[in-house]
Amino acid sequence: MNRQTSPAYQQFEMIRSRLDLSSRAVVITFLCDVLRPRGETVFLADLISLLAPVGVSERVLRTAVFRMSRDGWLEAQRVGRQAVYRVTAEGWRLIEPGCRQFYTAPAAQWDGQWTLIMFDNHLVSADQRRVAARMLAWRGFGAVSGNVFAHPGIDIGVTRQILKETGLASAAISLRAETQDIAESASLRDMVASTWDLTSLQQEYLQKLALFEPLLSIDLAAECTPDLAFALRMVLMHGFKQVVLRDPGLPAQLLPADWAGHRARCVIRQLYWQLVPLSEPFITRHLQQYVAASHDIAGQTGPQAEPAPWFFNRLGGPDTI
Repeated sequence: MNRQTSPAYQQFEMIRSRLDLSSRAVVITFLCDVLRPRGETVFLADLISLLAPVGVSERVLRTAVFRMSRDGWLEAQRVGRQAVYRVTAEGWRLIEPGCRQFYTAPAAQWDGQWTLIMFDNHLVSADQRRVAARMLAWRGFGAVSGNVFAHPGIDIGVTRQILKETGLASAAISLRAETQDIAESASLRDMVASTWDLTSLQQEYLQKLALFEPLLSIDLAAECTPDLAFALRMVLMHGFKQVVLRDPGLPAQLLPADWAGHRARCVIRQLYWQLVPLSEPFITRHLQQYVAASHDIAGQTGPQAEPAPWFFNRLGGPDTI
């Protein structure tokens, strides 16, 4: 197969040219998508080999993992002459909420439950509220008022993690509320329109769909080498991650009739479960050396060759395609 002339490769190159593939963000995508279902530790040499097809150079990657170690996300060790990086408890604490939120399949029907976060105005300054509002917006929360933020059903455990990230958990409380008569509530629809910028989210979804939807018309099994399938899998997750995390997941009754988020979720799921079996041989090949050497790292768990069983529930699982 001539990789350069493959339609899948040409589409990948076009996608890569349109995305902001910062090395740190790509590493986080890898940790969430590949390493989390397998373990907590990876050889730097393996990480370099795995992310090379995505377009992350060795020099840039080394800088990224050094800075992540300095910031407490990763911990470096040595096995002989090899550098090994372990995701710290703090690293997983920061990564896990977004990871869980992204890969959880949307509920078939909304139960009318809202998660509310309320900040104590006596304990939180205006500047702190603005910073918290930006952080919460990136997780799909909308500002109902200056100190009250709402989300239609985000997991309460994820909410606690997000509050910790804001640094204001001691000045906030989280509550559950219930909506009555969704379809009949004009005031609720007005609140949604003023609380979330659905127009901006719609445009972002359409831009991402224009990049990734053409892949559905390509025979990926015939056109993708394992390394290209892996690269496509990484840019798929990376490309949609920010817009999906900002999407509050509102029920259909409160969304525009042509809401692109529904189509985007279907495209993500279809492409992901096409790319997983095509890309796994590439991942397994580069993690094999760690599996063999992991006994040399006292008290650590090296990555397994195969992902954990729960991995196959992501995005609703392959059986839903």
